[in-house]
Amino acid sequence: MAKKEVATKQAGAIAERPAFLEGGSGRGSEGVSIDDLVIPRLELIQSLSPQRKKSAAEYIEGAEEGMGFITVSNHLFADAASAGIQIIPVYFRQEFVIWKDRDSGGGFNGAFATEQAANQHIIDEGLTECEVSKTDQQFVLVNTGEGWEECVISMARAKLKASRNLNSLVKIAGGDRFSRVYRLNSVEVDGPKGEYYNWKVAAIGYVDEPAYRQAESLYESVLAGQKDVAREEPNTAQTVGDSI
Repeated sequence: MAKKEVATKQAGAIAERPAFLEGGSGRGSEGVSIDDLVIPRLELIQSLSPQRKKSAAEYIEGAEEGMGFITVSNHLFADAASAGIQIIPVYFRQEFVIWKDRDSGGGFNGAFATEQAANQHIIDEGLTECEVSKTDQQFVLVNTGEGWEECVISMARAKLKASRNLNSLVKIAGGDRFSRVYRLNSVEVDGPKGEYYNWKVAAIGYVDEPAYRQAESLYESVLAGQKDVAREEPNTAQTVGDSI
């Protein structure tokens, strides 16, 4: 027996799903509620992203600026600039998110349908050193090469342009939002505060039925409030573009 096979057996791990595990009912996860689940985010790696810093907890081996990645799984899209990333847009929601300044402890302080409501919340709660960030939440399916994965692309500040472009293409196409596949490419932008990477959107074609049904399921879950955006503090070092 090869050394690799011995090591795998000793670790109790098998690469392929064995027959005796078929039909499992999900035992052991009975206590997991909706609040314990997150939809990963699709992000772009910038020059100062912690995913490039070996000493950071967020470090991803091989990460370079301009690449895309999925949080939680740390799946890298090394050719995001050239080949791009295939997505199926599923649901769109615009929010006005309140974030406490990082130097004051940081943290999420609420998301509201209007800027007025967000500012009123700041007044009512006596919050200080906070910022209201207009954010487009794009719920999508992302093609990882092994299947479609549920993700959210949070687009604020400079990325709002890409979000508007995606919405325009979807509107022109007509039908269900999740009836077509689009491609996201990372493109380098020279902004007033330095160079950064942003998204460029293009239409590809129609979805097949399995992908359509998966997107439909995500749509219904988001609409019912069963799945939502992971409320994490935005990393201000991640992108120059997000501060423009």
